[in-house]
Amino acid sequence: MSFKNIFLYVIASFFVLLLILLSYSFLEIYTNVKNTCVNAQKEYKENCVNSLIKLIQSDKKTFKEKNTAIWTLGQLADQNALPTLRSLYSGIIPSKESVDKTISQYELKKAIQWCENGNITSWMYKNRDYLFFL
Repeated sequence: MSFKNIFLYVIASFFVLLLILLSYSFLEIYTNVKNTCVNAQKEYKENCVNSLIKLIQSDKKTFKEKNTAIWTLGQLADQNALPTLRSLYSGIIPSKESVDKTISQYELKKAIQWCENGNITSWMYKNRDYLFFL
């Protein structure tokens, strides 16, 4: 086997491995988003985005649940979530914040940016009302 063939084999193997890792990552993200949406929809009986917004606004939910909902809204990149996300965003991001003790300003910033500009995974949820239908 020549050096050129070995090099091409290594490059091809790298890209196959990268594709597998990306596929797994996207599947993991999709599954987390779907589970968060379905659970919120079961409780609030609305579409995914509205159910997540109600979850965030609830006094009965933990900060961790609210931060997960904020992350999920960012993944969905739905502009309908922007008013709620902006209302919670102070613009001050502490160097260290606990997602169990406060609403994460860092997560809010990311979610707002993604809702405004989209993100690398938002294409997966284009038909989310169909995909997450109960």
